[in-house]
Amino acid sequence: MTVDNGKEPETGQSEEESRQLKEQLRRIERARSRLMVCFYTLPLYILVLLMLLNERRSVTTLMFVYMAVYAVFAVDMVIRACPRCGKQFFVKGFFLNFFTRRCVHCGLSCRPPGNSESSIGGRNF
Repeated sequence: MTVDNGKEPETGQSEEESRQLKEQLRRIERARSRLMVCFYTLPLYILVLLMLLNERRSVTTLMFVYMAVYAVFAVDMVIRACPRCGKQFFVKGFFLNFFTRRCVHCGLSCRPPGNSESSIGGRNF
């Protein structure tokens, strides 16, 4: 978060500001996780479509539901703003980068540095 005068914020954040930052970063990470679930379940979706088509059943409802869920999660991810720079966290120009865990503008990680779940053996996952 930057101060209105353009200077970097003081390193001594209040406990409330720190809590708000962690909550915003948690929401950003959750939005990313939701879209990643849709992305990684695409092979399962294709398999179900093939099974339904082989049985000569309608796939229209399944297609619309999957596309609607994907669209809602993608829009949720696109509207997330970076708490540090205020720009879209995952979008630079017209391109959505849902593989990154860092702001595409300022590099802020969506996992706080003190989060023990964010790294295993020094590597961030």
